[in-house]
Amino acid sequence: MSDDETRELIQELARDLTPVRPIASLRVVGSAVLGLWLAVAALGVLALGLQPKAVQAMLSAGGVGLVFAGLATGGLGGIVSGLALGVPGRERLARAALVVGGLGLALAAGVATLLVLRTPGGLGPFGSKDLTCLGVACAVGLLPALGVVLYVGRAAPFRPGVAVIAAACGAAALGSLAAEASCSMPHPFHLLVAHALAPVAGVLVLTLPLLWVMRRL
Repeated sequence: MSDDETRELIQELARDLTPVRPIASLRVVGSAVLGLWLAVAALGVLALGLQPKAVQAMLSAGGVGLVFAGLATGGLGGIVSGLALGVPGRERLARAALVVGGLGLALAAGVATLLVLRTPGGLGPFGSKDLTCLGVACAVGLLPALGVVLYVGRAAPFRPGVAVIAAACGAAALGSLAAEASCSMPHPFHLLVAHALAPVAGVLVLTLPLLWVMRRL
């Protein structure tokens, strides 16, 4: 190939190049997503009413406190993992966050199950109050999960489906904290199905809409 042909080939390739879109750092975006969650959670609690006894139980060292410590860990793990899956080279962070978050959610579900089994008549029917708290968890988690999807969709996701599921699961787990802060139902069965399992509801309710958004970015 002559020098002229080589030069023409290079010029042709250069014409097809598009500038790389810069993306914000994980730390900045993670802080923004958590700030968004705090704002939405505060609005939700203000609208529904704060329940001091529920907040006290959440902050206790007992079983209820362990459930929500697990949910907080799972929520943060899901958000961090979802964001990291959009940045090449951060695969190790994404995997570590998934593992830590999964352990947190397993702790929440396990402790809540034990509380149900230890309570006489612990099993109960699934009712409207359970559905309400699940709805609050998903509603509070929607915007933070959407923030993760907007970031990942504009970055370079190597597992976009996993990122969306992690974001939906983590955001609903964090949303469940706000739901509990305004919850007046302390029954262990409600704690299990409406709070500890809220991340499952988040995946079922939020994944498809979030995937739809990501595919259009």
